[in-house]
Amino acid sequence: MALSPLTMLVVIATVFLPSIAMAKEFVVGDDHGWTIGFNYTAWAADKTFQVGDILVFKYAVGEHNVFKVNGTSFQSCTVPPPSEALSTGSDRILLATPGRKWYICGVAGHCNAGQKLVITVQPQTLPPTLPPSPAPAPSPLQHRPHFEIKLSVMALSPLSMLVVIATILLPSIAMAKEFVVGDDHGWTTRFDYTAWAADKTFQVGDILVFKYAVGEHNVFKVNGTAFQSCTVPPPSEALSTGSDRIVLATPGRKWYICGVDDHCTHGQKLVITVQPQTLPPTLPPSPAPAPSPLQHRPHFGRWVPKKLFTIFH
Repeated sequence: MALSPLTMLVVIATVFLPSIAMAKEFVVGDDHGWTIGFNYTAWAADKTFQVGDILVFKYAVGEHNVFKVNGTSFQSCTVPPPSEALSTGSDRILLATPGRKWYICGVAGHCNAGQKLVITVQPQTLPPTLPPSPAPAPSPLQHRPHFEIKLSVMALSPLSMLVVIATILLPSIAMAKEFVVGDDHGWTTRFDYTAWAADKTFQVGDILVFKYAVGEHNVFKVNGTAFQSCTVPPPSEALSTGSDRIVLATPGRKWYICGVDDHCTHGQKLVITVQPQTLPPTLPPSPAPAPSPLQHRPHFGRWVPKKLFTIFH
């Protein structure tokens, strides 16, 4: 190994621990605030929310309120008990965990009139680069096994250390899910795809399937601006097989519309947020065996994957 054990720990921590990001503050609805007759799905469509960000709901006290609900209550506009209401007129909600978040107004008729918001909160991103400078050459003193901080990981053999780090830090290989957009309704006009997606979690590797009668509809992948305005891309970008399969290869917001006539303006549009794959939750259960004299030599069997080995180079 070219790096000392302590330097190795610093490199791993720098690369893999979540970054401490500056929180963003989002005033829900911007200048419109929290009210009826406003499209909060369109408002959220081009925004990215991360853990640590803050939502601010602004409204006249007594005219509205805010309830955090689940996906089922969001779709049905079921209002929780009054004791759960936020009602200050400037309610601040810290987005402390990743995943789907649903909010409604509990004043009679307001949720059904569109005063409801669903967002997906992303985990904080990891720093993109390795530390720029190499570790200094070891001094004679560094050959002595003396550290002020005693870490149990130092007792592991180099091969066992590789296995532990790979188990904790490499993304899990998840089974892909397949979502038929709209379920039995398929891809059509006058269907609420926002409500359809509200209680679903999409991850990298999952697949969207758009089913429809060939010639009646199509599918375009667009950006947030084109999604809001129903701007149709060039015909060459259309998917039109009647059973279009789209692999969700990267995390983030994804927007889809139908480009036939005015189908998009009649609700044939879908926005989702794709989550990264999750990491395995636990450490390996059993400790590594004590190293033998041969393990003090920097020798690894040929079966060690090159990708894992290069983590430490």
